[in-house]
Amino acid sequence: MFRRLMFAAVCLAVVPFAAYAGPKEDAEAVFNKFLTEFTAANVDGVVGLFWPDALFWGTTMTDLATKPDAVRAYFAPGMGTRKPNERKATSAGVSSVVISDTVVLVSGLWQTEQLVDGKPTIGAPLRVSVAVTKRGDRWLMSQFHNSTMPVPATPAATPAAR
Repeated sequence: MFRRLMFAAVCLAVVPFAAYAGPKEDAEAVFNKFLTEFTAANVDGVVGLFWPDALFWGTTMTDLATKPDAVRAYFAPGMGTRKPNERKATSAGVSSVVISDTVVLVSGLWQTEQLVDGKPTIGAPLRVSVAVTKRGDRWLMSQFHNSTMPVPATPAATPAAR
C-alpha cells in the first residue's frame, strides 16, 4: 500500500513538469511547424504561422512584407508548383533567447533537400532570425528574416607567400 501511495505521489509531482512547455519550447515549436508546413507545400499553413501585422523579409525580397497577402505572395509561386514532401525543410540548429513570457527570439540555420535527377541535393544553409510572440494563448511569428549564408572570404595572400 505504501509503495502505491509513493508511486502516485511521484507521478503527481513529475507529470506537471513533464507536460509543461516554457516560452522557449513554444517558440521553437512554431519555427518547427514552419519547417513542417514548408515541407508539406502548404501555403495556408505557412502564412497562418504569422501574426497579421508581422514583419517579413524573405530571402529574395526587395521590399519588407507587412501584410499576410505579401507573405502569401512570396511563398505561393514556389509552393504552388511542387508536391508535398518534394522539398524537405530541416533545421540545422537554432538558438533561442527568452525575452519575456510572451516574446522569444529564435535564430539559426535551416536548409532544404530535394531530388534532382534522382539524387538528393541539399540547398545552401539559410540564416533565419524570428521573433515569436504570444498573444492570448497563441504563439505566432511577429518578425521573420531569412537570408543566404555568405560565401566565406578567401584568405588574402601574404607578402611572404607571393
